[in-house]
Amino acid sequence: MILKIIPTTKLQGEVTAPPSKSYSHRAFIASSLAKGVSIIKNPLISGDVEVTIDILKSLGNRISRVSNNTYMVKSNTGSIKPIKKVLDCKNSGTSIRIFSALAMVFDGGLSFSGEFLRRKRPITPLLNALKSVGGNYDLSENLLKIKRKGKECSTIEIPGNKSSQFVSALLMMCPLLNCKKSNSITIRITSPIVSYPYVKITLNVLDSFGINIQESLGEKKLGKYTISCDQSYRAQNYEIPGDFSSASFLIVASVLSPEDSKVIINNLDFDKPQGDQKIIKILQKMGAKIEVFPDKKSITITGNLNKHPLTGIAIDIEDTPDLFPILSVVGAFAKGKTELCNASSIRGKESDRISLIAQGLSKMGVNVKEEEDNLTIFHCDQLEGSNINHENDHRIAMALIIAAMWANTPSQISEVEIVEDSYPNFIEDIIKLGAKVEELE
Repeated sequence: MILKIIPTTKLQGEVTAPPSKSYSHRAFIASSLAKGVSIIKNPLISGDVEVTIDILKSLGNRISRVSNNTYMVKSNTGSIKPIKKVLDCKNSGTSIRIFSALAMVFDGGLSFSGEFLRRKRPITPLLNALKSVGGNYDLSENLLKIKRKGKECSTIEIPGNKSSQFVSALLMMCPLLNCKKSNSITIRITSPIVSYPYVKITLNVLDSFGINIQESLGEKKLGKYTISCDQSYRAQNYEIPGDFSSASFLIVASVLSPEDSKVIINNLDFDKPQGDQKIIKILQKMGAKIEVFPDKKSITITGNLNKHPLTGIAIDIEDTPDLFPILSVVGAFAKGKTELCNASSIRGKESDRISLIAQGLSKMGVNVKEEEDNLTIFHCDQLEGSNINHENDHRIAMALIIAAMWANTPSQISEVEIVEDSYPNFIEDIIKLGAKVEELE
C-alpha cells in the first residue's frame, strides 16, 4: 500500500499504546517451555512476533485465541520429537537468536532459514558461545543448522557489545540444560551489555515463569549469571504491558506540533523495566511538556513547538537503541544540534539504521553528520516532503512518517504495512489524532 502524508497542523485525542513486542516474544516462548497451559493477555501477534508464534506451532505447541485479546498456549513440553522442518525466521532477530539457543534442548537440534541470514545480521558470537555446552553449527547465507552433542557444560562466554539478544537467548535456554558433571552453569559477559534494559525484560519474564537466575554485574554491565540446571518453567497467566518503544512515535509527533495539541496515551506501565520509557525524560530535558500519571498508566502531551521549543542535547543511545530513529527526527526540529552517541550496535538491526535515517532526513533538507558510532542532527527551519525509503525497517518507516507530518510539502511511502512489525494500528492511531494521510494504492 502507498500512502501520501499531507502536512498536519495539530493533534488531539486519546490512544492506547500497543502491546510490547519484546514482552510478547518472550512470554510466548516461555509459555511453550512450561508444562501445561498458559494464558497470554493483550499480546502483540503481528510482524516478528507472528514469526515466533509460527515457529512455536511448527515445534508442536498449540496456540489459539480464546477471546479478543487473550491467547492460550498449550505446551508441547514432554513430548518433543526431532524436528526435520526448516524454520523460517524471516528477518526477526529475536526469533532466530532465542531459538538458536533453544536448539540445545531439542533432540537432533533445529534448522533455520530467512532474510536475517541473507542480510548477514550478527549471530556468530552466540553460535560460538554455544560450543561451551556442546553446540555444533553449520552456517551459510541461506541455512543455519545447530544441535548439541553430549552433556558437557563449561562456562559460557559471550560478548555483550554486539546484541543483548545473545544474552537473553542464553538466559532462556540455560535453565533447561542437563549437564553431566554440574548442577549449575555460568554465563560470563566479556564486554559491556548494550541495550541492557532488554535483558531486564527477559529476567522479568523468566521470574514470572518460575525461573531462578542469579545476576552479578558491575556498573559497566560486566560480570556473570549463575543458573541452576534442570529447572522447570511454570505455566502462567501473563499480561503483556504497553510498549514505550512504539508509544515514542506518538509522543514525538505530539511534541512537534506547531499548533496547540493535547494527546493522551494510555496503557503505559512505568513499573516494568522498559528502557524506552526514557523517551519522556529526554524530551522533557529538551523542553517538551509531558505529564506522567503512573497510577493511571498514562501520559498527557501538551504540544506546541512555538510555545514549548526544543533544544538539542547529547543523548547516549546505548541502552535505548530503538529510540534512535525517532530521536533523530526530534533533532531536526530542536534548536542547535542533537548528538546521538554510542549507536554502532544499531547498524546490525533490521537495517543500518544510522545510515538509513541519515539518508531519509537529508532528503528532507536536514543537515546531518554521520559517524561510525554517532549521528549529529542540526536544526532545520523547514523540512521538505520526500519519497520515504525504509528498506523494510518498521522503526525507520514510522520515524520518517512522523517527520513528514510536519514537513511543508506532501510525502509518499510505499509498503507501509511494514509498521505492523511492532505497531499494527500505527496509521489508524495517527489518523485518529488528526494526521492527514491518503491511500494511493
